[in-house]
Amino acid sequence: MDKPVYLAPDTNNTLVNRLLAPFFPRYRVLMELEREPLHMRGPLRNLILSHDKRFLFLRNQKCACTQTTQLLYAYGNLGETYPGNVHRADKGIYAARYRWPDIRPVFEAHMAYLFTFVRHPETRAHSAFRNFFVDQKNIARHKHMGPMKAHGYDPARGEDYNFDVFLDYVAHTFEIDRLRTDSHWRLQVDNVAWKDIRFDAVGRVESYEADIRRIFAEGGAPDFPPAHLLAERHNVSGAARTAVTPAQRARIETLYAPDYEAFGY
Repeated sequence: MDKPVYLAPDTNNTLVNRLLAPFFPRYRVLMELEREPLHMRGPLRNLILSHDKRFLFLRNQKCACTQTTQLLYAYGNLGETYPGNVHRADKGIYAARYRWPDIRPVFEAHMAYLFTFVRHPETRAHSAFRNFFVDQKNIARHKHMGPMKAHGYDPARGEDYNFDVFLDYVAHTFEIDRLRTDSHWRLQVDNVAWKDIRFDAVGRVESYEADIRRIFAEGGAPDFPPAHLLAERHNVSGAARTAVTPAQRARIETLYAPDYEAFGY
């Protein structure tokens, strides 16, 4: 198949990053993570550490990562959530994209309660599709619009048709390089380095409220989060207008078989 796809770079050791690294933490972290194995760089850069270094969260895209990062921010900021894009916050939490040197010793010594969230592959795939190509809310959507159009994407033809196109695009990307697939629809076992990282807890989006309460309780904060914070919703995709067809479900089960197996869906 000669249609284009967008792949994440396989190295950040570029001239621009080397020049900017002495001045900006974001670029310095990219260079520091070059020392890690390729399959670990994404997961490590997605770590979020609470202000008191008690909780360490690995963001798994399209699995309540915005919701959970906001809760971690509120945990260290008197119950107040971040007013903007919490994934750009550089105070109140330690985000590995800026503070990997602070997180690294905590991670390597397993000093914090380490957790992540997973989601049913079918609903996660559909959520990613809607976020990028229906609601078009994701700031990185421009990277995929051209390649998706080359695969047949046409907003005028409706969600059912375009979700088939999306699954074609996912399959094509997996064929070329599964690890460099966009993390919003990459396999969850790859996003969380399932074979390499030992978690204290793996919550499920489907039972989010109960699981996040259990995680904070087991990590030493049994009174957090309060009900009003759990009631807030962040970065929620719009409801699907059409159900996943049996053929689409079968394709998802094939594409995401490692996730079904690893997480018991």
